[in-house]
Formats: sequence, C-alpha cells, structure tokens
Amino acid sequence: MRYLISVAAGLLLACASLEVVFRLLPVSSGIRMTDTVPGMPYASYRPQQPYIYSYGWALNNMQRGVTNRQGFTNSKDLQDGANALVLGDSFIESFMNRYEDTVQGRLDAAVGEVYAAAASGNTLADALVLSRHFLPLTHAKHIIVFVEPGDLRAIEQPAGRGHNHFTFDGATVGLHQVPYVEPAARRLVVKSALARYVYYQLKLPELTKGGTTKAWDKPDSAALARHREYRDRALAFLMTELDKLRREYGTEFVFLVDGDRNAIYSHGKAEPNWLGDDREQLFAEVRKHGFGLVDMQPLFAEHWQRYHERMDFLPMDGHWNPVAHKLAADKVLEVMEEERGKKPAEAR
Repeated sequence: MRYLISVAAGLLLACASLEVVFRLLPVSSGIRMTDTVPGMPYASYRPQQPYIYSYGWALNNMQRGVTNRQGFTNSKDLQDGANALVLGDSFIESFMNRYEDTVQGRLDAAVGEVYAAAASGNTLADALVLSRHFLPLTHAKHIIVFVEPGDLRAIEQPAGRGHNHFTFDGATVGLHQVPYVEPAARRLVVKSALARYVYYQLKLPELTKGGTTKAWDKPDSAALARHREYRDRALAFLMTELDKLRREYGTEFVFLVDGDRNAIYSHGKAEPNWLGDDREQLFAEVRKHGFGLVDMQPLFAEHWQRYHERMDFLPMDGHWNPVAHKLAADKVLEVMEEERGKKPAEAR
C-alpha cells in the first residue's frame, strides 16, 4: 500500500510539474465554440475570446489572436458597408496564419472593409446560411465563397455539430443545423495546459482511432450515382438561393476553389482530391448562374513550376500558407474588378 501511495504521489507531482511547464509554453488554448441558440443558425466561437494556436509536439507555428464580436477569427468586427465578405471553413478561419497573410487580410489591405465569417467544418450549406444572415448587416458588395474538394464529396452527408447540411425530402431540398452544446469534458480539458497538450498537440483522439488523417472511402458505381444525384440537387438549390440574394442585395458572389496541390507536387501521381466529376459540375453551375470563379488549380500549378515553392504547410498541415493566400487574394481582386465593371451594363 505504501508503495502504491508513493507511486501515486510521484505521478501527481510529475503531472503538477508538467502543468506548470506547459502553462509557460504556447500550447493551443482550445478555442471554445458558442452553443447553438435561436437566431444564430451557424457555427462560431465565443466572441472576443483570446486564443493561441500551435502545431504538433514541438509547438510549431505559434499564432495568437482574438475572435471578433461575431465570434470569428482573423476578421475585424463585421459592419455595414462591406466591400467583401469571405466565407469558408478552416482554410479561411486560418489559425495557422497571421491575419495580414490571409485572403481577407490582404483584400482588406487592398480595398478596405473586408470581413470573414468562417469556422472549421463549415459546409456549402453553411455558406448559404451565413450569406442570408450577414447580408442584411453588411450589405457586402461581394461574397467570396471558399470551396474545397470535401465540400462536394460530403455534400449529401450530415454536418458536424453546430453546422448546417442540405436535406432531401422528396423533391424538396432544405437546410438543417445540427445543434451544438459544449461537452462538460471539454470545459475541463481547456482549463489544463497539460490536458490541452495531450489533446491538441499530440492529437490523442485521432491516435486512439488509429490514424491522424481521414481517408475517404471510394464509392462503388451505385453510391457514386446517388452522390451525383444529391450533389446536383444541392448545387442547384444553393445557386438558386444565392441568385435570389444577389438580386435582393446587389451582391456579386465569387467562388474561390482550392486546387489539388498533392497532384501538383506529385506530377499527377497522387490520388485525386476531387471525387469523380465534382469539380466540373461545380464549375458548370457557377458559370450557369453567372457567378465569379477563381480556380486555384492553374495558379498553383504555374507557381509550383516556376518557383517550386509549396502553397501549404505539408507534410505537417495541409492548410494554405501565406503563399497560397496571396495568390488567391490577387486573383480574387482581379475578378472583383471584372464583376464591378460588368455591373452597370447588366443593371440587375
């Protein structure tokens, strides 16, 4: 018994010592989401919440920030008179980049009054919900919708907690938000630097599941046919609803579409990120409705061929780095100028 007590005391002392050490280091703070409440049908973090981001056991790429009044990262407080509102997931949320290096930061430096509303796990359904919710507040002249391959691949699947997904009831397509309530265990984890290090830096939940990356299942022909049916219906619904908002608010929508960077780095030898004809169908719908389009694939390919410089943090992290954000912001600015030039003639 005395031995067990000594071992337990030693473990407690070691944990207490590690807790003190990790409190002095830039361990990820574990930013907390807002619980789902009526009138806020989208995922966001707690407003004006300071946070620290770092990656891996060595605490690489440390970044600090504070969420804005609407609970979004890397954005000024959303206000009326916006020149642009950038919507997206973790690529736009961009914990791993400084604000001035992000798409929205660069656009804001160029034209002013540019904001972002993004959260990890956001879907195309979330983009529609956010557009509906924030256009009456911002009256944004442009809305930039970021799209990555997973947005299309999982378009018919349920969303994560706090997020929206498309629903299919007979011939009707709709939206549904999955409620989010912060688990009690998470409230405990964020209070301990040691617990956060194990959870976020060592990625314990992913390790216990047997891996650190999600491998998409390859659908058979029947599953792929079902996917295409639901995808086409969801995209048609999305574009129709965005077109209604364009006509009501005079907002121009621009789709910012990620490139397959792994295919570029491997000279086409890597497994494609896009499923089937998802990319082509997205482009067809965007063009059909006359929305702006920024395809990053040729821009990334040209940059890689010319400079052999990566556009992400791979192999550590697949999110865009400042190089990709700059390439995207420069091209978005061009498209915004083109859309502005068309508008007087079209007189929507």
